[in-house]
Amino acid sequence: MSLKTQIRLGVFIMLGLLLSLGGYVIFTVHELEYEAPAVQQANARLAQHAVYLFLGISTLLGILLMVRLPRLVVRPLHRLTADVERVAGPGPATRVAVAKNNEVGTVAAAVNRVLRQAEDERRATLAELITQRNRTDSLVRSLDEGLLLIDQQGIIVLANPVACLLLGGTPAKDLLGRPAEQVAQHNEMLREWLTSLHAPQPADSGSLGPTFLVRPHGENLHYQLTVTAIEAFNEDLQKPEPAGHVFCLRNVSDFKNLDQLKSTFLATISHELKTPLASINLSLMLLGDERLAAAKRQEIADGIRAETQRLLGLVGQLIEVARLDAGGALKLNPQQVPLPEVVRYATETIKAQLNDKALNLRVQLAEPLPAAQADLEKTTWVLINLLSNAIRYSPHGANLTIKAKPWGEMVQLSVEDEGPGIPKEYHIRIFQRFAGGPRAAGMPGGGSGLGLSISREFITAQGGQLWVESQPGHGSCFTFTLPAVA
Repeated sequence: MSLKTQIRLGVFIMLGLLLSLGGYVIFTVHELEYEAPAVQQANARLAQHAVYLFLGISTLLGILLMVRLPRLVVRPLHRLTADVERVAGPGPATRVAVAKNNEVGTVAAAVNRVLRQAEDERRATLAELITQRNRTDSLVRSLDEGLLLIDQQGIIVLANPVACLLLGGTPAKDLLGRPAEQVAQHNEMLREWLTSLHAPQPADSGSLGPTFLVRPHGENLHYQLTVTAIEAFNEDLQKPEPAGHVFCLRNVSDFKNLDQLKSTFLATISHELKTPLASINLSLMLLGDERLAAAKRQEIADGIRAETQRLLGLVGQLIEVARLDAGGALKLNPQQVPLPEVVRYATETIKAQLNDKALNLRVQLAEPLPAAQADLEKTTWVLINLLSNAIRYSPHGANLTIKAKPWGEMVQLSVEDEGPGIPKEYHIRIFQRFAGGPRAAGMPGGGSGLGLSISREFITAQGGQLWVESQPGHGSCFTFTLPAVA
């Protein structure tokens, strides 16, 4: 029974009693008017008792309704209020109890529907927050930069794996939630980071700190520190206030390596230029001596010419590299190039160097050998460069082999020496600019570090490939391919 029906029933019963009492009084008075006096007295007393009875019953029923009706209305509301407060507070309760199928039960059911919708929205929001958190966590963990976050109280609240690695491999669980100053007492690296934090800062929000050298896996890595202050907007004060600092350590090892390569290149180029210039200067001084015979003068002039050609070749390499770096395209003159002619010209060019070391040159050309579709000048330059490198690193009296053969739709040309060999980790590096190979004991220093880089540029531009096959102690074999003429 609904609450509304219960209230109506109670009021209807009270009203029925009152109407019955009134009707009975009217009926009794009407009967007494027509009865004898002796009968009237007896009936009057009887009517009086009946009225008293009706009044008593009405009074009791009124008192009962006065007590019952407010309780009937208020008690379910109190119960509903308590259930709502229990659901709203902390605890496992998520639903309001529906005691009866009345108006209060309808309100409770409506509240439950609202709670279910709120729960669904909360779960969706929580799932989205978890997804965003996982995404952010994955992003932070996958950074190749160290990231350390310290709040305004000096507590470490975030440390990604790179930062933990830089801090000596300390696990993140041993860092998070601890004061940075306390951790720094046992960690020299963090102590240096905090020293950068307390140093005078410029006006901008971030400042570049010092560069730190670390060796986490036995290799030298350089990380540069950037400290950035975090500000949070205070809505009560309507102004930003400090909220902590972010320590970001950027891996600048590549830049350091490039700087080292540049320094090495400048030193190498200085040596490469100084040696022939000193030789030319000495030869010119000797030419000034009139007592020298004509044959000796011619020999000195030939030496000056050779050193001058060496200088021109080096300067030409530098010019070619500068032009390529500026975005200039290689100018090629493709034509049918007979490889035996290329080999013949290249061997004649380096004949003097072969004789100086008493090297035994062997040329192995396949028959038939198709012509190559290539640029004659640049292909010859590449072969001369490979032969010069092989001569430089070959021991006195060793063998030097040139091979040429068909290779599918390509032709293959290779230069083999019996030098010290090249470790596998240098097979890619030696083709990079300014990066030479390892220096073996008793062998001369490397060149400018440009020859192989330019050679690969020339061969690649013609549709071929250039690579090396070598291992320490077993010599080296540099091979390049070019498209064959059908």
